[in-house]
Amino acid sequence: MRINRAVLPLLALIVSGCVGDDQSSNAESESARNFDYQGMMANYADNVILPEYRNFAEEAEALAQGPGSVASYCDRLYNPEGMADVERVRDQWRRAMYRWQRVELFQVGPLAANGGALRNRIYSFGSSAPLSQCAVDQGVVLAQREDFDLMTRSVNARGLDALEYLLFSEDLNYHCPSQINETQGWNDLPEQTRREQRCDYAQRLADDIEAASQTLVEAWEPEGGDYRFEWVNPANQEVNLKALSDALFYIELETKDRKLGVPTGINASCSAAACPDAVESPFSESSMRNINANLDAFLVGFTGGNGLGFDDIFVQEGFARVRDEFEDTIIKATAGTDYSRPSLLEETRAQAQSGSDADCRNAAANPDVHVGSACAAHGFVKRVTDRLRTDFITIVNLDLPERGQSDND
Repeated sequence: MRINRAVLPLLALIVSGCVGDDQSSNAESESARNFDYQGMMANYADNVILPEYRNFAEEAEALAQGPGSVASYCDRLYNPEGMADVERVRDQWRRAMYRWQRVELFQVGPLAANGGALRNRIYSFGSSAPLSQCAVDQGVVLAQREDFDLMTRSVNARGLDALEYLLFSEDLNYHCPSQINETQGWNDLPEQTRREQRCDYAQRLADDIEAASQTLVEAWEPEGGDYRFEWVNPANQEVNLKALSDALFYIELETKDRKLGVPTGINASCSAAACPDAVESPFSESSMRNINANLDAFLVGFTGGNGLGFDDIFVQEGFARVRDEFEDTIIKATAGTDYSRPSLLEETRAQAQSGSDADCRNAAANPDVHVGSACAAHGFVKRVTDRLRTDFITIVNLDLPERGQSDND
């Protein structure tokens, strides 16, 4: 490991004042050499990353097949009682999405390879090809052909976000320009026919998500691709540690900036009072639940669960107090995002209608007195990411990810 200890004594004085003057640079270097980095990476593989992947795979399987699944819902569409099952499959989608939102914090190895191809196949939010309602509508029609192959469809018509649209949107009309051939005549079909065809495509999506989740797990398993071996191999230690650190910056680049900052107008990417069209999971209105799951996973990503984690590097380097403060900040942010009403979509629509983001920016600056709003949630998460950019990066001696060199809010 490349270890630069020169700044640590100064950080100790500035941040926590908890390192004594008698701690020499030689002692610090010895401390770094004694830390079990290989054990830490093995703990992340065996007790954090793979369990998160497996948990999602189980929910993805339940979403595709079995009680409360897409298959069960579609089978009963012909039954007068069939529509009663829509809430069951929606609940199962929410469970799968919650598990996926935890996985989002651990985009390393095969999940991040090839530009995140496997990740985008499962969920394309934040990618270069986010959900397109028109692309999904086209897929619904094309899936009726015998030669249809889902693998030919772009990720903007697949994954959990496309499935959300099909399961939660009550608008059965197409959302394509009139010149798109595939959807011409769709609105004239009987409602039951449209529901059945949408359900057929939803089943294909659910099956593909399940298959992709199994591919992800198998890529790490010793009897599969055995990426675990590459992950814990000491020769790859520095690269993999940096990859894990970069993955945790999802909490800043996606959770804070994209999921909260853009819809609320706090991030410079939104030039209006608010941008509700940028809200994640708009059909299920589960955006805040997603954000809460991100923070839950971030805490596990920092601590390594019950085993060796980044927090132990803090302690090893003499920054136990900073570690405690950081964890407390994460816990407070998690509590500050744990609500569902008003939904983020409702809140940002109201803000956009008001034409002013002044109250939002005040809430973000003073989240403790505005708990229960998305703007306050942004403030809570920013406290976490501010520490991530300073305390975390300095103490674990790693660089900011390339995409995180600037902060727009």
